[in-house]
Amino acid sequence: MEHRDSLDALVVVGGDGMAHLGAQVCAEHRLPLGIMAAGSGDDVASSLRLPRHDMRAAAKRVDAGLQGEVAVIDAGRVTGPAVEHPAHPRYFLAVLSAGLDAAVAAYGSRLTYPRGPLKYKVATLRELPRYRPYGLSVTIDGESTDTECTLVAVANSRVFGGGLVISPESSMTDGMLEAVVTDPLSRSEVLRVFPKLRNGSHLGDPRVRIVPAKSVRIAAHSGGAPLPVAFADGELVGPAPLDVDVVPGAVSVLGGSPR
Repeated sequence: MEHRDSLDALVVVGGDGMAHLGAQVCAEHRLPLGIMAAGSGDDVASSLRLPRHDMRAAAKRVDAGLQGEVAVIDAGRVTGPAVEHPAHPRYFLAVLSAGLDAAVAAYGSRLTYPRGPLKYKVATLRELPRYRPYGLSVTIDGESTDTECTLVAVANSRVFGGGLVISPESSMTDGMLEAVVTDPLSRSEVLRVFPKLRNGSHLGDPRVRIVPAKSVRIAAHSGGAPLPVAFADGELVGPAPLDVDVVPGAVSVLGGSPR
């Protein structure tokens, strides 16, 4: 990584995990990131209107980026005493999750089939029998709340889990994140609410709160079950406590066009 500023660009080929790995190298550095999307979810590429599973078209977008067509996007920056490798701080481009959504991501990361949103549905059904509401202490821009929750996430983009719309108003270029917290739901309520993520219709549900934020602290609270280990862009990040803040304009993406 010490030679990154001598390179023209870093181009990764794969899914959100490879985009996430590239972000660790490029965030807060002048090295631009190229993404040739070929994964099962490709939420980052989708959010940037980049081609998916079309290497010829993806190469053209990379070339356009090298000619100056570059999207400058925000990133989430994560610190904490147990943040996993490959980097500390850890950066993410789409969504960090630490509730039932993280437990689902952990199971889904081990599935090779099915792909995309259907994989998320299968993983949800697998994790639901062991679920009970989590104890959460969340601090959003300095205001703290101790509560129980089903889902807690920090969004830099609209989608996660292969196209599920967790935060419909999120933008990768507005210098803000969104904290998404649900009230504690029963298992039957989860089955009714989670399908709304397909089109973002959970936005009108009073049990779901989406709050713009520049910084979010996620910590465990003794009032409920232990929080699952957090995932971001579908990759393991580590257990709470976690401090998340936004880095405006952290990454330049070749050929991207943020939604």
